[in-house]
Amino acid sequence: MGNRSSNSSTFTAPEVDNGSIERRVKFANSSSSLSPSSSTSVAQNRLPGTRKSAGTASGQLRRSVSLDEILGRLNESFQKLSSSLSCTALNTTASNGRRRSAPVYNRPWSRVSRKRWQEGTLADAHQLSKTCWPVTHAEALFLPHFTIDIHAERRYLRVRHLANGAFGRVYQVRSVDGGEKTDDLALKILSKSQIIDNNAVRQLKDECDIQTICGHHKFLAECVRYWQTKKQVYLLSKFYPNGELFQRFQQFPLELVQLYVAEIALALDFLHQAGIIYRDLKPENVLLDQDYHIRLIDFGLSKWLSIGSRTRTLCGTLQYMAPEILTGEPYGHAIDWWALGVLACRMYTSEYPYLDLSSYLGKSEDLDRLIERRTTQPAEDDCTAASGRTLLPASVHDTLPPEAQDLLRRLLEVKPQYRLRSELQLQRIGLYKNYNWDAVRNKQVSAKQIIESANILDTNESGPRAISALVEKSFENLTW
Repeated sequence: MGNRSSNSSTFTAPEVDNGSIERRVKFANSSSSLSPSSSTSVAQNRLPGTRKSAGTASGQLRRSVSLDEILGRLNESFQKLSSSLSCTALNTTASNGRRRSAPVYNRPWSRVSRKRWQEGTLADAHQLSKTCWPVTHAEALFLPHFTIDIHAERRYLRVRHLANGAFGRVYQVRSVDGGEKTDDLALKILSKSQIIDNNAVRQLKDECDIQTICGHHKFLAECVRYWQTKKQVYLLSKFYPNGELFQRFQQFPLELVQLYVAEIALALDFLHQAGIIYRDLKPENVLLDQDYHIRLIDFGLSKWLSIGSRTRTLCGTLQYMAPEILTGEPYGHAIDWWALGVLACRMYTSEYPYLDLSSYLGKSEDLDRLIERRTTQPAEDDCTAASGRTLLPASVHDTLPPEAQDLLRRLLEVKPQYRLRSELQLQRIGLYKNYNWDAVRNKQVSAKQIIESANILDTNESGPRAISALVEKSFENLTW
């Protein structure tokens, strides 16, 4: 057995038969000689020491051949292993002696560092579609609508708590960047876990799209920006200081109701023409700006719906739901005009219209569950509602002029095909005869002047707020 030693390792060659060694040596000698006769004479006249020297030479040849063969096989095995692992080949020298270029492995386009994603996605739409790596599933669900910004909330100082929503809270905030005085904003902070549990991710994205596209309208709330962190979603919009519709007034003069119904009708008609159904018109979503003009907020239940189309989703606030929603029938944009009629009835009379909800509850277990939490009305009101002859409170006939009664009857029509459901139809009724609609669109009709002349402004917010909270107590958390 032959051994080959070195400083770092030891190699042992396999044993080979002496006969095979002799045959290899003979063949090598015969191939290197000049003639067969010389080869024969060498074999016949071989001395005793010749066999030993030949064996030594053949052993060296055997060891060198075997070592080269093993190294070649090892090199080949490493090349196969490296190619299977997509690494650079160990032997980068081609058969022609030229060095092969190592393959280039670029990072996938959808994976960038958080820092690069923060700095490079604002100006490039393609970069905006990239995801941040590593990114959690809770973050990826809200991309690319909600960009990831873990430091944005620090730029705003919370002033006070405004309201609670279905998935979070709303705060009045103030920007702290630059040290300059800025306008207050409204920051809605939503919980991702609640949104995902309620399968409302698509609904939230639609809300942001609708408010961004339609926020330029004079009677709709404008969205400033929105972003996300690992656990929460943030929506930043303009803050309107005069609060909700029923928060500052104890009563509404007829001229003010006429103006507010016209402004809300302009906003609803704009949304409908844009292919949007609002579905959540109620006093909490009607705010007053610094000049006491209307601003609609909260598009969480809004949906893209073209004119003439129908949907069947059961949603909204119970006392503002149209009859077709309660019966489970397909409905369209006419439900928003029913809600406007309920709102106008409350501004005129401080009462809800009489609607026998029990007659609509045979098809929906969800509505049965919700009605059990409703406050029972007086017996005489129930009789009036059960008779089905009128939806309007009794005070309507005693206090309102015929034009206002006609408005309520047209808006509170049970059959949607006969209901008033457009701005153009509203302009043609008696209440708005010779009314300056262009002045209303441009906010040239001063709501503040009407309020001051009627002396109805209540500076104590706790009173109207407490009354409104008491009226809505039985319907709390009924929106979904």
